[in-house]
Amino acid sequence: MTGTGLMQYFREYYYKNHLGIPDMLFQREIGFIPFNGTMIRHKKFDSQNEIENFVRRAIPRHLYYSSSYYRFPDQHKMLEKEWLGAELIFDLDADHIEGADKMTYMEILAEVKKHTLRLLEMLMDDFGFEEKNIRLYFSGGRGYHVHVESDRIYTMDSDSRREIGDYIKIEGLNMEDLKLLDDSYFEYGILKKFNIYISNFYRNLDENYIKKVFPKSWWNYLEYLEKYYNGEKIRDFLSNEKGNKFKLLIKQNKSNENASIDYDRIILGKILEDFKSNALAEIDEPVTTDIHRLIRFPYSLHGKTGLMVKPVAIGELKTFNPLDEAIPDVFQGRDVKINLKIDKFSIEMNGQNYNIARGENSVPLYLAIFASAIDVADFI
Repeated sequence: MTGTGLMQYFREYYYKNHLGIPDMLFQREIGFIPFNGTMIRHKKFDSQNEIENFVRRAIPRHLYYSSSYYRFPDQHKMLEKEWLGAELIFDLDADHIEGADKMTYMEILAEVKKHTLRLLEMLMDDFGFEEKNIRLYFSGGRGYHVHVESDRIYTMDSDSRREIGDYIKIEGLNMEDLKLLDDSYFEYGILKKFNIYISNFYRNLDENYIKKVFPKSWWNYLEYLEKYYNGEKIRDFLSNEKGNKFKLLIKQNKSNENASIDYDRIILGKILEDFKSNALAEIDEPVTTDIHRLIRFPYSLHGKTGLMVKPVAIGELKTFNPLDEAIPDVFQGRDVKINLKIDKFSIEMNGQNYNIARGENSVPLYLAIFASAIDVADFI
């Protein structure tokens, strides 16, 4: 597919709309992918007017800028660019989310949003970044980009950024290493959340859940809790958020050394597994570690959807719907004809449900652009 019809509408968009210009534009490398061709990069522009005039001539299918600042961004060799620093970037997409291959596009957007919310919580609660340091964008495709702008991170090398990425993905958290930590480690960050997660588990102890972990030992487990912890009201203590629950449950002492089953280790292993799956944020870690990364330009169009790369206020993310709010105004209010190349296509856009069948269809322009961009339809 040449993309000729799609390019016509991209041209209209760029002539009628402005880009969102990142700070220090003149120190950013600009790259783009044309409708016919491969990535062209190492471009430099000094002003909004200059880059917008270029975009209106070139009509890129995808437009990018560097998360890095350079002294000479238009040099072709990285060393000659003279790297000055880089934002910390997180790319959240469906690529690393389990089961995404079986989800609809709308389901993918909802699932990636969950991981984005977890990431934002960690950045602010665990790393101490303020909202003013964080820029959030719908990527225009299947997820979100998060930019951290702070003097604390600009000069970090790839290894330091990898450590942050590992924390976000809760890499390396296992019981053997946790056993070596004293109580103070469980008072902040991800370990504090794990401790609280243990408390919530016991506060909401569910018979059916326990039966999955110990298929024949539900009542034995309750008896074990009472018998091997010296008759304490152990479930009351475990459900209280104070105190290191992990340390209590993992230690092997005289009171439980004769237990026939190592209940503590089995149940903690399951709790830890569930905690990770419910607390981590699936990020594309190579994006985070790359200090020369190109990222999508704000208010550019995504060439595989026709949707905008749109800024989102952190407080509005929970209710943000890309299939309503990332549709450009210029693509609304008119219908065009397309030829659907597959048997059927369904999606909810702009508050409307669409179900179209193979062959000729008259649909809103934004839907036509989306269907053309994902290559299930051609313009007529």
